[in-house]
Amino acid sequence: MKEYIGRIYELLKRIGIILLFFSLSRLFFYLFNLSLFSDIGFFHILRIMVIGLRFDLSVIVYFNILMILMHIFPLGKVYYNKYYQRTISFLFISINTILISINLSDSVFYHFTQKRSTNDVLKFIFISNDALKLLPRFLLDYWYLVIFVIIIVYAFVKLNIKIGQRLAPEIKLTYKQISFRTLSMLVILGLCLLGARGGIQLRPLSMMHATTYGPTKEVPIILNTPFTLMTTFGHGGISDYSFFDESELRQYYNVVKQKSRPGNLNKRNVVIILLESFSKEYVGSLNNYKGYTPFLDSLIANSLAFTNAFSSGYRSMDAIPTTITSIPCLIDDPIITSVYGNNRYTSLADILKHESYETAFFHGGTNGTLGLDGFVKSLGFERYYGRTEYGNDNDYDNYWGIYDEPFLKFMIKKIGEMKEPFFAMEFTLSSHYPYSIPKKYENTFKEGPLRIHRVVSYTDNSLRKFFEEAKGEKWFRNTIFIISADHPAQSVIPGAKGNINDADNLPDNSLLKYYKNTSGRYAIPILIYQPGDSSLNGIYDDVFQQSDILPTVLDLLNYNGKYIAFGNSALDTTTVHAAFHYVNGLYQITYKDHCLLFNGVEPTALYLRNDIDHTSNLLEKEPAIALKLENILKAYLQEYSHRMRKNDLQIKTR
Repeated sequence: MKEYIGRIYELLKRIGIILLFFSLSRLFFYLFNLSLFSDIGFFHILRIMVIGLRFDLSVIVYFNILMILMHIFPLGKVYYNKYYQRTISFLFISINTILISINLSDSVFYHFTQKRSTNDVLKFIFISNDALKLLPRFLLDYWYLVIFVIIIVYAFVKLNIKIGQRLAPEIKLTYKQISFRTLSMLVILGLCLLGARGGIQLRPLSMMHATTYGPTKEVPIILNTPFTLMTTFGHGGISDYSFFDESELRQYYNVVKQKSRPGNLNKRNVVIILLESFSKEYVGSLNNYKGYTPFLDSLIANSLAFTNAFSSGYRSMDAIPTTITSIPCLIDDPIITSVYGNNRYTSLADILKHESYETAFFHGGTNGTLGLDGFVKSLGFERYYGRTEYGNDNDYDNYWGIYDEPFLKFMIKKIGEMKEPFFAMEFTLSSHYPYSIPKKYENTFKEGPLRIHRVVSYTDNSLRKFFEEAKGEKWFRNTIFIISADHPAQSVIPGAKGNINDADNLPDNSLLKYYKNTSGRYAIPILIYQPGDSSLNGIYDDVFQQSDILPTVLDLLNYNGKYIAFGNSALDTTTVHAAFHYVNGLYQITYKDHCLLFNGVEPTALYLRNDIDHTSNLLEKEPAIALKLENILKAYLQEYSHRMRKNDLQIKTR
């Protein structure tokens, strides 16, 4: 009996060691991203770390169940067999080193994505070669993570030795001892079941449970990445939400669009340019400072500029479908790789193709990157131009594809071969990690507080050269240009000044803090430019999201057809103008001066947008506003879930 209790004690020591390393990796996550959690004090972080143990224990039990069984199975001398012991040691060291390494690595990724990694990261790794190409550069840039992983492996090995492997005692199992061991094993397995599901609540532990412990911004610290990967694996869809009957639903939000206006389609050309990783924070004219985008600033002065514009998400694979189809991503996986990837969507390319437009999609990346070439063709683009079609790898950046400047020049050439009217869409790539620029520009653009600032300036300059050359083309003055970031990127730490050339080139600290809350983190520049059309000049300060681009373009073209869109035209003053997001397991609506967070059942928080740290929850103080936003969001979710699940995203009579 004493011998078996000793084995259980060894198991508890091993689990305790794993919990300790999970806690240390959580502390590292917090410290590495301190700029995003600057208002969370030391004692509060201790509370969060204690709460996080519940999520740590769940994933530890799931991944270590074989090791646990090998400890508690009612064996005699077999337990002390050297191969049996080596197997336990191997499982203990290998599995948990991988788990902790994933947790540490995500401390870096979080700075780019603003969320714990989920199943979509695994899909990115396995459907694309880009992850393998970036790995050497990532290891070089974040060499200290490699050192930490080596230290962890060493620590696990040393601690495993210290736990000790005793010599096999003389064991003669009696009926009483076998009964005790069997009963103990069943009790421990019961406790493991309790730990794995996170308690005795009705539903097993999920990411959503973390939102019950405090503000949304604390959720990523409470969670751990192995847990978020595990709980989102194979769960790419959205729940079936039903809140209203059909007549009531349309009162709050209507996704079926049709305008009746005089006149025929205004067949102007349409060019959409998606800029990789262009945060609103980087644009000087939108933040009252110098900034890193002088050309974009000059274009904004002659365009319809959306000063409260938001991306659909934090991934390029969210922005592209949203911009083309007006459907945001409110699920863990990108729509392109999700269970809804083969749905039939209403697409701007398809609509315009039926109006005799020629259509083409441009992206300088290696063909097949993100599955873009196949996806955009399914949306109605007749041609796809990528790295293969460009045909000159002298301009290859060795990571993602062709540098922006030469590829934008190539785009002008190919547009010149298209018949008018045409719809062309470009997705740039140079301002993506690892931020490579051509050698001839290495001393041209200054470093800012962030490494991305220099390459943002390079892409901005590439855009300037594109417009300078395009001005000489016959199609230029008959073209509507829509320029939007695909998503934001890293944000500067408020008050930080590094050892850099342009350290003082920063927005106000209050803006920097705003760009880190659950609403402001999605802020991007969007503008519409029509050469020679003064009616499209000025500031649009209502909320505008990427999903609003499709209906706005169709309004500008005087399109009278019926279609489905989850966004609304900026020209329509009678409808709801809001942004919708999926934030760490919660749904969010940003509307006028407020943003509301909703867990699928009830609201969890209501904040003023100028509450930059989201510290004052107004749910009880402003119930009327909370109810209004809740109903709009519920209607939106109901339409989204029903139509995505039923593949009901096109007007059937079309």
